[in-house]
Amino acid sequence: MNNFKIDEITGLPFNPDGTVTVYHHTNRQAAENILRSSELRSAGEPDVYVTTRKITDTGYGDTAVPINVNPKQLILDDEFPGDGRRDFRIRLERPKGSIQLEVQNFLNKMGIENG
Repeated sequence: MNNFKIDEITGLPFNPDGTVTVYHHTNRQAAENILRSSELRSAGEPDVYVTTRKITDTGYGDTAVPINVNPKQLILDDEFPGDGRRDFRIRLERPKGSIQLEVQNFLNKMGIENG
């Protein structure tokens, strides 16, 4: 028996801080910019998009940026019952808005040097 608690909305295990880990798919350069700035910015919409799928086969880029987020911030955008993938949006305050991210360990996970 495991001690993992699962978030009912995302189907993902909770992190120790109560967040879940989702992924923002983008290109490598944009991922490096996101990680260095600790900010995920919308290109023009009032939302940013994330998925439960770490593998970058969704057509939205070749790099997955892991993001720990409060699951209450996630709004279901699409579901794929065949593979269990769920896509979500995170509502921002305005178009071209952004959210601050905790990226302390993500640079190392992606093999990106900080500095």
